[in-house]
Amino acid sequence: MILRHFAHNLREQNWTAISIEFVLLVVGVFLGIQVANWNESRNDAQRAQENLERIASDLESDRGSLQRRVVFWREVADHGRVAIRYAETGEKREGSAWQTLLSFYQASQLFPYVPMDTTYRELVSAGELGLFRSADLRTALADYYVRGAGPAANFLFRTEPEYRKLVRGLTPRVASDWIWQSCHQTPGADEQVLIACESPMPESAAQVVLDSYLADPRLLSELRFWITNLEVMTVLISHHQVSAEQLARRIGEELGR
Repeated sequence: MILRHFAHNLREQNWTAISIEFVLLVVGVFLGIQVANWNESRNDAQRAQENLERIASDLESDRGSLQRRVVFWREVADHGRVAIRYAETGEKREGSAWQTLLSFYQASQLFPYVPMDTTYRELVSAGELGLFRSADLRTALADYYVRGAGPAANFLFRTEPEYRKLVRGLTPRVASDWIWQSCHQTPGADEQVLIACESPMPESAAQVVLDSYLADPRLLSELRFWITNLEVMTVLISHHQVSAEQLARRIGEELGR
């Protein structure tokens, strides 16, 4: 309508009307752009809020996952130290060949850490980290998901330790089957528990297995290497737990919690 009047007045050379309608046209375009920008900003703010909520949920899952692994890895490392002590000094766990055999086997258990970073990876892939206007928040997210201790620990777990292959290859089926049946539990999809259990074999038979472990020239050195790496990973993950708590608090502040 304004454009039609504007064209008519231009033909009639009605300069006063032309000036008024030109101003109205410019103001209308400006207001339209402002409304569009406001709607876009509001939509971006809403999307940023929703993604922060998702990251907060990811972090909650991650913190539980980290805690379960720290507990599990410490138990595995304890078993490894028992096995190393026997190999170096002949001291058996609780004076039992079976309990010592069990420690050798449990020292080979794995529980890899896989970060819950789905939302962050989606934002990076879509180029939408800019939805978060705070540069400090974007840096904190990158520190946790990219440069933090968690990815470093995850990298260390990508290769299966040689010790795991050696000790399981030397363990007779009667012992390994019993360990999985009676000495290890998986209560949930992301849970593992090592439990005390009775022996399925005479002490003399367990001693024969221990002797076969020590007869392998590679086993002890691979065990030492694996347990050292596991202890390093546990320290890294403990640091990552602190980072997860700090990031969770920061996101809580952004969400006004």
